[in-house]
Amino acid sequence: MDIATAFQTMMKGVIISRNSAKYGEIANFLLNEENYIAYENLLQELGYELNGENGYFYLSQSDTLSSEKIEQFVQGHKDVFMMISILKHLLPHARSGSSIRYTEFVTAFENKQDEHLQEKWAYLFKERDQKESTEQFFKRLLQENLIEKINKNDKDSYLILNSLDYYLSYLESMV
Repeated sequence: MDIATAFQTMMKGVIISRNSAKYGEIANFLLNEENYIAYENLLQELGYELNGENGYFYLSQSDTLSSEKIEQFVQGHKDVFMMISILKHLLPHARSGSSIRYTEFVTAFENKQDEHLQEKWAYLFKERDQKESTEQFFKRLLQENLIEKINKNDKDSYLILNSLDYYLSYLESMV
């Protein structure tokens, strides 16, 4: 593991979670104080900041974000915020480091007769096929690095990554 690998990954906008099987090695590299400082110094020269807390790391621009850039971020991630809202609505126990089951999510969704939830779901998924849209929901959670399969052979169990806390803290800072 080296700074170049961390940089290449993080420049893609990936939030590195310590509990991620895919990116945990980068997080552990950054948990070493010497590595963190060396990487942080390099990033500062390039106009970026290395941010790390609660088991996740991400890059941000060194300059203060304008309200326009903040709005762009929120608009660009509104689907992610909506997915987290749905996940927390159906599985309130879902937290960074906890596990969830696909079948548990489906059962909770089927049992929840909530008009507000249905509106959120319709916002994300135009098609009416519940099975297909639920598969798309989990696929997006995987793509956004919010969850990972616990075991490649088990299609039901997922680990919630520390990056969830990043989005939750962002939402909290907005209210």
